[in-house]
Amino acid sequence: MNESKERLRQIIVQALRLSRTPESIPDHNLTAELGLDSINSLELLIFVENEFKIQIDDADLSVALVDLLDGLAAYIEKKKSGAQTGNETGEAEAMKSVGSGSL
Repeated sequence: MNESKERLRQIIVQALRLSRTPESIPDHNLTAELGLDSINSLELLIFVENEFKIQIDDADLSVALVDLLDGLAAYIEKKKSGAQTGNETGEAEAMKSVGSGSL
């Protein structure tokens, strides 16, 4: 998951065109720390989908998904493992670890 987190930090800087280093991206409270609104969050998730070759279902979109780097990395890992095994229940399991709250 550490590799995913490092890639996520790079994606966040690139997607949001931030003038800071990937290492300065915090692990939690991303929405407040980076000043993310719903539009920024969706843009970020589109970059995540493209980079990791996953699809984030509409039902999975939540503030919690973009607020915690660990939660987003875990979601990505579960989506990737679910896609590799053809297990569609991986999506529901991934969201259990992330929480709820709409964007």
